[in-house]
Amino acid sequence: MAAPDPHRPDTVPQEYAAWRRRTLAAALAAFALAFALHGTMAEMRVEFGAEPPSPWFVLGLVAVAVGAFAPGLAGGCLALAALVSWRRLRRSCRLARAAWVVWVLGPLPVLLVPVSALFNLDPADALRTSTHQVRYLVLVTAPAFFALLPGALKAALVLLRFLPESRAPGQITLLAAPACVAAYLLPMGVLAQVAFHTELYAGLLLLSCSPVVPLLAVRRLLRRNTPEQAARLVRAIGLGQTALAVAGAVVLARWVAEHPVLLEWVGHVSPAWVLGAAAKVLASKWLTTVVVTDLLVAVLHREREAARALAGTVAGETLARRLDALGEALRPAAAPPRPPAK
Repeated sequence: MAAPDPHRPDTVPQEYAAWRRRTLAAALAAFALAFALHGTMAEMRVEFGAEPPSPWFVLGLVAVAVGAFAPGLAGGCLALAALVSWRRLRRSCRLARAAWVVWVLGPLPVLLVPVSALFNLDPADALRTSTHQVRYLVLVTAPAFFALLPGALKAALVLLRFLPESRAPGQITLLAAPACVAAYLLPMGVLAQVAFHTELYAGLLLLSCSPVVPLLAVRRLLRRNTPEQAARLVRAIGLGQTALAVAGAVVLARWVAEHPVLLEWVGHVSPAWVLGAAAKVLASKWLTTVVVTDLLVAVLHREREAARALAGTVAGETLARRLDALGEALRPAAAPPRPPAK
């Protein structure tokens, strides 16, 4: 992505729209690939007896079927509409946000319904239904939720490319990176206590340390950068995260190769299923990055408008005094001056 021209700020919306178009197109392509390979993640078979079912039973059955198909299709259609209207940023932002909400939150009502108990399924059908419901939760809903914090980190780097003079990317990194690291390390803590293997733990730890890279560069993220400095910084952070990911993948691959049982199990896994799962995760990540970046840009703009509206007013002066008082109270104490050397 080329850095915006610092002498032409009026071109930033067009360049931002072009970045959104590329990212939305990638998310939509990944979503289409995942939907083609996996189809619906919910499957249920119900046999009616001699007596006709009750209307509520039929209504619940229809609701479950619609909940299995509709969120993915509706989210994909909304994402496509956001891509088609990429030049109209306001409309495209609303459509992308709606696509994320429908695709991620849409299946939750169905996932919260105890289908096997509600429809009194036999053990085989209940196990099949529960397996597909949990698989949808793991492959679609969970990645989208876990992508919120990495999406915020990615959005900070995107903002750095378009707003290199702003300190907001560094401030967002200070907030999101520690939370992201904690979210990644919690499963690592469970793994360390339940099933510790040195190479497995080391590989997952390397994969979990990607948020540490922008956190280590937070001092430079908080500076007033030029477009060239911002581009170099984003490139360096990306290379660092890629190096950690490759190293972690190599360690995990070596660990799997040393366990014949795991190696045999991996050989039985369908490549199409793995490709579909990876496509779902990438679609969630890219769509989340677009939505989070849109929200951050909107928040920064509204804060600037609010600051302009309050400038020179009594409310603005009161707010400034309160912020100064809180800032001084929270600021670390200055080190006492050193005595002059004798």
